[in-house]
Amino acid sequence: MNRTMPSASLVFARSHRRRRIPGRRLLALAAILLAGQAQAALDYMVEIDAPSNLAQLLRDNLELVENQRDPDIDQSWLEALVKSTPDDAKKLLETEGYFGAKVEATLEGGNRVKVKVSPGEPVLIDDVVIRLDGAVRQESDYQQRFAQVLEAWTLPMGAPYRQADWDAGKRAVLRRVQADRFPKARIVKSEARIDPATRRATLDVAVDSGPLIRFGAIKVNGLKRYPEKLATGMADFNPGSPYHQDKVLAFQSALEQSPQFSSVIVSADFDHIVDNQVPVTVDVVELPKKKLELGLTYDSDVGPGVRVGYDHYNLFQQGWTGSALVDWKREQQSLSFGLGFPRESDGYSHSLTSAFKSENVQGVKTNTMDAGAWRLRSRGNIEARLGVEFLKESAEAGGVTSSDTHVTQLVYGWTQRAVDDLMRPRSGYLLDGQLSGSLGALASSTSMVRAYGRAVGYWSPFPKYGTFVARLELGQVWAKEGAQVPSALLFRAGGANSVRGYDYQSLGLPGPNGSVLGGRVVATGSVEYQIPVKPDWYLALFSDAGNAADSWKGFQTMRANGVGVRWMSPVAPLSFDIAKAEGDGKIRWNLSLGLAF
Repeated sequence: MNRTMPSASLVFARSHRRRRIPGRRLLALAAILLAGQAQAALDYMVEIDAPSNLAQLLRDNLELVENQRDPDIDQSWLEALVKSTPDDAKKLLETEGYFGAKVEATLEGGNRVKVKVSPGEPVLIDDVVIRLDGAVRQESDYQQRFAQVLEAWTLPMGAPYRQADWDAGKRAVLRRVQADRFPKARIVKSEARIDPATRRATLDVAVDSGPLIRFGAIKVNGLKRYPEKLATGMADFNPGSPYHQDKVLAFQSALEQSPQFSSVIVSADFDHIVDNQVPVTVDVVELPKKKLELGLTYDSDVGPGVRVGYDHYNLFQQGWTGSALVDWKREQQSLSFGLGFPRESDGYSHSLTSAFKSENVQGVKTNTMDAGAWRLRSRGNIEARLGVEFLKESAEAGGVTSSDTHVTQLVYGWTQRAVDDLMRPRSGYLLDGQLSGSLGALASSTSMVRAYGRAVGYWSPFPKYGTFVARLELGQVWAKEGAQVPSALLFRAGGANSVRGYDYQSLGLPGPNGSVLGGRVVATGSVEYQIPVKPDWYLALFSDAGNAADSWKGFQTMRANGVGVRWMSPVAPLSFDIAKAEGDGKIRWNLSLGLAF
């Protein structure tokens, strides 16, 4: 009997446990559900009664607001947050200059928290003391540099004190000193003395310039195909010259624009300054020395074509660039050559160009040869060019009249592209201008002066609803004998990027057998509205006007209106337009790729 009882008890215990396991699971599940209900019931609202700018500051930074999404918060935690909110809010308000603010936070029924703020008057800047010490005081332009430092300061007397402005002002002062000769400058004193009673602040900043730093040696990494002097020759500084941050940036920009490199990083190595000279490290990724370009082209103005180009980026192992290009279309054929020299330390580069071109457009056949020598400079978004060009042309109009003309001229050109995106402009402008004049009677069939300019503006007051595009073109030739001006330097209008709705270069002076001759003046303009219809696609409504004539007195404006489609392709904007010319009532279409210029 005694032997069997333990067995019976053991069986009973196991059976009892099996029956109670589901009950425990139910209890645990119920506890979880009750906890979830408790957490859900703890949702609370925060109302902030304060001026709008301060209310937003508190919403963005108060822990009370941030914890609204915390699933672990309980009632006691919420009460603790409410209690700490006034002190937290006052600290935040002090960063905006309100050192006497009164803040109340109350927890009302339904877990509704109300924060009431009475900011009072902000602290104003009563005095600013800025000192510039160190080796910079020995420089001859110290007074000028100190004036620049004061100009960079962003928190003047009388302005409300704000922590963000205080920090920004110190950074601006330090950057101004470090950018020119003293990159090791540092702030040695920074003190803001606040008097909440008088609501006045006194700011005191002292900058130690450190030693004058000069450029050290330039080290170029990554060169395999090109000579080192190709890269180092683009720097407009030498070892031993005073350090300027702008010169480092200009060096970087020059190398980036070079056709020999796909990637460039220029940096001053301040960790290895020796004898107050900072070495400059240049890391480059090279492009191949040669490039062959083969392609089929299409232009609605002159039809299909073939393009073959060849570039060599290291002629004679000197980093010179040589190029040859053949461009063949049914009515236009050209062969051009170029020789480019690397940018020099003064920021300029030089090139030699020559081209041979034959075309038959609007009944005028021309054969042109030109050659030029150019001095070029690119800085930021501006390109400038100055050169001497010789142009010789033979022309035949309508199969009846012919002429041989030539001109040697001094040419100055200037281009600026200031748009938000070169591939997809929505704001900004493009400007291009050229002024040229013959060198007297020297190697010219007539004395002449030519001025030509183009401008395009982009404006998107409400980007979601579209972009306005305005275009203007103006040009004039002053010549002693108009008939002796090469037709390539005269003007015709019509076609894409001109007056759409008219054939390419069909607007000008009437010539024999229906040919169209160039005029001495031109003016065209366009107003366009681009409406987004889906990503990268736009519908365009436009109105064009303009003409070319022999003088402004006889100028007659020709007009056209139309619609088009714009595709912002990965390569460049593609435009397809259909326009109706008011002159003859015909409807014509145009296809173009890229910006106006």
